[in-house]
Amino acid sequence: MLSIGYGKLLVGCAAGLLVLGGATVGLGIGGFADVPVNSDTTAGGAELEIRAVHALSEIRPDEPLQVRLRITNTGSATTTQQVALRLNTEGQSSETVATAQAQVPAGEAANVTLSAEPDQLGPGEYTYAVVLGSSSSPAETGSVAVLTPPTFTLEDKTGDATVVRGTNASLRATLTNVGSYRGVQTVRVAVDADQNGEYADTETVNESAFSLTGGQSAVSTATVRTADLKPGQYQYEFATENTTATGTLRVQQPATFRVQNASAPENVTAGDTANVSAVVENIGDVDGTETVTFSSESANGTHSRSVSLAPDETTTVSVEVNTTNLSRGTHNYSFGTASDSDTVSVTVQDSHFEVSNLDGPNVLYVGDTAVFAAEVTNTGDIAGTQTVQHRIDSDDDDRPEAYGLNRNVTLEPGESTRVRFEVEYTVTDATDYPVEPLSLQTYVYGIYSDDTRASTAMSVKPSWAKDGGSSGSSGSTSVSEGDRASLDEITQDKYGLYYHEVSSETKRQVEEIHERQPFADGLAAAEVQTREEIARQEYGADVQAGENFDFTGLDIEVQQQVEADFDAQFQTDSGDRIESWDELARDTYGSPYENLTDARQAEIETAYQDQFE
Repeated sequence: MLSIGYGKLLVGCAAGLLVLGGATVGLGIGGFADVPVNSDTTAGGAELEIRAVHALSEIRPDEPLQVRLRITNTGSATTTQQVALRLNTEGQSSETVATAQAQVPAGEAANVTLSAEPDQLGPGEYTYAVVLGSSSSPAETGSVAVLTPPTFTLEDKTGDATVVRGTNASLRATLTNVGSYRGVQTVRVAVDADQNGEYADTETVNESAFSLTGGQSAVSTATVRTADLKPGQYQYEFATENTTATGTLRVQQPATFRVQNASAPENVTAGDTANVSAVVENIGDVDGTETVTFSSESANGTHSRSVSLAPDETTTVSVEVNTTNLSRGTHNYSFGTASDSDTVSVTVQDSHFEVSNLDGPNVLYVGDTAVFAAEVTNTGDIAGTQTVQHRIDSDDDDRPEAYGLNRNVTLEPGESTRVRFEVEYTVTDATDYPVEPLSLQTYVYGIYSDDTRASTAMSVKPSWAKDGGSSGSSGSTSVSEGDRASLDEITQDKYGLYYHEVSSETKRQVEEIHERQPFADGLAAAEVQTREEIARQEYGADVQAGENFDFTGLDIEVQQQVEADFDAQFQTDSGDRIESWDELARDTYGSPYENLTDARQAEIETAYQDQFE
């Protein structure tokens, strides 16, 4: 509140009267009023004094400037006088903004208020003067400040708004109230995520209200998740009701490793080393390190290598592949990163020696020379040399052993040759024979290359059995063609033992062979195989010779195949202790098993299983 003392002024006449607070006040605008000489209110010797002035030192721009005066008439007559309010700003002349006519009776006082409306003032510093009558000198002076309203500015303070995709970006702007008193402002932060040049409501990332005094600042912040933004540039905006601040958010592609141009020799000879390589490029916007994995369908495990690259930098990753243990054919190799992979193929070429058309004796009499021969063909891609062997299962473990009977064979692709071995076996132990002496029993033998084999079985019989004669010491005889062999003859022919010398399991199988006679045309007793022998030698059953043979332990399909092979060795079904599915189906329904309905097949399978209960 501004208070001013008082001054004196002798007054003349006044016009335009208004009663104010018990006094008559004349009103005028824009200058001094002329008072008539013959006015009744004129009194000689009268004088007015301003005893008090009240005005605010600061006002808001929407408030009027009011100067309240207390005017006292110290004279002896009623006096009327114009009171004017003049304003001036720095560097400009004063201007009358309000006037009033004050009529004050002698010895009394009046209150006068002079007002300047808001539209007459703008924000700034003003001095004012109160002038009485026609005086050019102010009776009272003072100053007033018209405050600046709350006005907000925004300034982007984010700096370098560059982030790698997937990390959060932090945006910042300073909001300042440059007005003179407190105000409230809301700041909205938005990112033009769809890059269409507009900021939709759905693109708002933060909105906050701030209450600031004049000259106070605050920082508006927003966090932007970039995982869903494609790499590129995005405009962002801080906005209030009347101002904005904008900037650019740059989202970078993370280090991303692309694999390309995988290469390898198209063909490589088995045993050689193949160089397999690929180009790895960082197509991201920042440096990075990643693991490049090398894998193959043909090898167990993988090989990994850590690679560090700058943006747009490339490197070549190579692996030396040893093909010694790789099979002939095409092998695929792959280089992979977390986000990409590339595959290349390598064809391993090798010779491949197929053994076929095996010839050899079904029955070998001690002392005779055995001749074994087979066709060997290189079905591979390149010429090769391999050792071709004659092998025989002399220890009855179903794995024919090699005894150094070898031929080195060199063949071009598609070329064939016949390999022949002549071997004289004997029951007499002698060091000049290439293989161990053989007992009188059945042996598996074959001709083997590194890749394949051809094998079959032969029976070794005593020399006296060649002509159907007898040995002078034992009195045993060989089996004559067309006759039924005895139990002893069967065990002698197959195992070189008498019936009472074999195990109970072997006796049971020999008995069935004995009961199923006569044998199929062309088969001798030594060539007839038991179910156990068929299962081991033809179908790879895990049964060692001489052990108890559990026929029902085989897969049911293998049982059927073994049974069919066993039955094919005999002319009749007489003495058959096991009937196959097909035999049971023909006996029961007069039809092959495969032609029965599902229900009847189930019945046959149950009847088959009942044989072993």
